[in-house]
Parts: sequence; C-alpha cells; structure tokens
Amino acid sequence: MNTAIPTDTDLARLVDVLLATAESAGHDRAGWERIAREAFAAERPEEQPDHWWLAVPGETYEAAFEALGLHDRIPVTVRYGQGAQGEDTKYVPEAVHRVFVTPEYAGWRLIYAEEPLGTTRWGLHEVIERLSKACGRAQVFYQDPFADAVIWAAAEDGEVVRGYWRHEDSEWTGTPLPWETVLTEADFADDPDEYEAYAEDPGRAETTAVNTAAAHLSVDPAAIDAGTPVRGHGWLALTRAGAGHDGFDEYPEL
Repeated sequence: MNTAIPTDTDLARLVDVLLATAESAGHDRAGWERIAREAFAAERPEEQPDHWWLAVPGETYEAAFEALGLHDRIPVTVRYGQGAQGEDTKYVPEAVHRVFVTPEYAGWRLIYAEEPLGTTRWGLHEVIERLSKACGRAQVFYQDPFADAVIWAAAEDGEVVRGYWRHEDSEWTGTPLPWETVLTEADFADDPDEYEAYAEDPGRAETTAVNTAAAHLSVDPAAIDAGTPVRGHGWLALTRAGAGHDGFDEYPEL
C-alpha cells in the first residue's frame, strides 16, 4: 500500500516551497511537480521514530491543526517530514517550529514536534487534553532509554484517562486498562505485607513500556511496515501563521 498523491492545489503549495529553497536550483515548476508526484507514488509505510510523538484518530485529525495552533500546511512525503524534524526551528525573531503529521497508519495519524514536545513547551497532559477535545481521543508518548525515562498518556474528550510517568520514581494517572498487567494478592502469597504496600496505589500496573502502550492505544511507530494500512499523505505545518517555510537551516529530500 502507498500513500496518496496530493491534490493539484496542495501539490502547488509544496512546489512553491521547493522553488524557494536553495536545493531547488536546477528544477523549474514542472520538474518539481514531476519529482513530487513520483516521490509520493513510491512511498510505502515503514518504521517511524519512537522517541517523542502524539497520536490522534485519522477520522478526526483535521481538527488537530487548529487545536495545536498550526498553520500554512503543505503536503510532504514521510522522508521530508521526518527529515524536517532535525532542524525544526527558525527565528523571525520569534521561534517558529515545523510540525510533521504523518499519513494515517492503521487508523491513526502521528504528530512529530521535536522542539515543542522535547522542551515541554507543549505541556504533555495539557496538549493531549486540548487535542482530545478537538479530535475525541489523543495520546502522547516519550522514551529515553539512556535516562530511563518513560511517559505515555491517553486522553478522551478533554480529560486524561490513563497515564504513566517514570524518571527514577513511577507515577500513574487513572486506573489500569484491560490490556495492562496488574498483580493480585495471589502474586504476593509469601509476603502479604508487600501486597498491601503494592495495592495502596490503585493505578499501579506492571505494563509500562511505551511501545506496548502505543500498540494497544493506537499504533506503535516501530511496528509500522509495508503491510500496515495507510491512507492519505503527510503534512508539514508551522507554529506561526505567515512565517513561511523558507529560512530553516536544512531542507530534506523528498
């Protein structure tokens, strides 16, 4: 399965950006249109980064642009969108960030916003509460194996219903979902006192891995492959209207 080719109108906006960058030298509009169409047509689902990301339902993802304050979107290939995350900030003089929204994978759109999420400029629970008000459901995921840090949380209709946070200590929000493993009194048959301490937190569960949570809540980016159902194409948007897609330090290949 492959991603969709953008409409002529949307494709024209992408070509405008390509023509405005230094890397466009040597290609005219017709040449870039041909290159872009070929790039979209050749694209297949593949593994995506699983460091920082948001997830929203494919059916309602359009509302995410307004909810996140994203503007001036252009259609992009996944290669271009993910590549733009490496240098996602410019100053005009205010900071402007590039945010990538993937094609729909198995019913979900993934949103990559390296700087806003990585600096927690977008408060993690706050951002999925805002997104879920607009899209019905939303999730945030983060993992850093070097720092032993993990975050995942799910919101519905404006409220976080379940979440896990670990950096040295562990914290849970909400109560375990059916797919989570929870220890019972029988697991502590040799030490009832330890079970009492364990049971003091009703939100506690043994299922904490980010990729496991993503697979149950939406889609695990690391598990996306050529067999994953895909619909639509990716988008690259800006956090400030009218700031322009030019002026960033790097521009990936399509």
